[in-house]
Amino acid sequence: MEQISDVLSQKTEHVYQPMWNVDAMSIFGYEALLRFPDGYGNSNIEQIFTAARTDGTLFELDTRSFAQAISRFPLNKLAEALLFLNLYPSTLLHPHFPFFMNQLVKKYPFVHGRVVIEINETKEEESCWELPEFKKRIALVKDLGFAIALDDVGTGATGLQKIIEFSPNFIKLDRYFSVGLSSSTEKQQMVALLIQYAQYKMGVILEGIEEEDDLAAAINIDVPIIQGYLLGKPKKMTAQTVFRKYQTSLKTQDSAHSFCPEISVK
Repeated sequence: MEQISDVLSQKTEHVYQPMWNVDAMSIFGYEALLRFPDGYGNSNIEQIFTAARTDGTLFELDTRSFAQAISRFPLNKLAEALLFLNLYPSTLLHPHFPFFMNQLVKKYPFVHGRVVIEINETKEEESCWELPEFKKRIALVKDLGFAIALDDVGTGATGLQKIIEFSPNFIKLDRYFSVGLSSSTEKQQMVALLIQYAQYKMGVILEGIEEEDDLAAAINIDVPIIQGYLLGKPKKMTAQTVFRKYQTSLKTQDSAHSFCPEISVK
């Protein structure tokens, strides 16, 4: 892969994948995903961020993507839909992060209560979670009106311990549980157990739904929020799609959070 010391000069865009509220049969929110339309870094986002970490530009790339994803999304038009954005633990711990977040809130005051920060996990940053300052930064973003989601729960480094210690507003179950869910009693039981634990405490989102049988199984065990290619692929927000979604949201705005009581970010 080519060196990306000039990554910050590259053209970027964002695509947005919907998440569905199963009970209300309406869009609950969108996850923003960074893309390099000119094929930079062979469009391998994970490798680009890894190289940015090596180059010392990870904070700049991560925060630029975060801010641009907000600026490119009609958050103030799409009723109560939430916007899910990814950040690395090291970004939260960066000395300039509090200033960045405060300036962001001043520029986009409508983000209050509408943006969820998905904390990305990598083995390289596992030690960040153990630092006392990390909990303080989590408290900072909650005080600013952002919610927190733990990503890839159930595999890798995201374990039950983090759910207890960091009290996220959402947990996103890894796609491992979606693949073959309909034929695996063990996966169904584990997902149902996590849903039972999280009830009234945090939202549960199951990622990676790609097959109709697995969707049916997820609905059958009362998964509240679902995300996956079967329900919607990541797409750019064009003027046409925004208008269509805005019209739809006017009809469903009262049911966007019906899966559980309103979740406070405090």
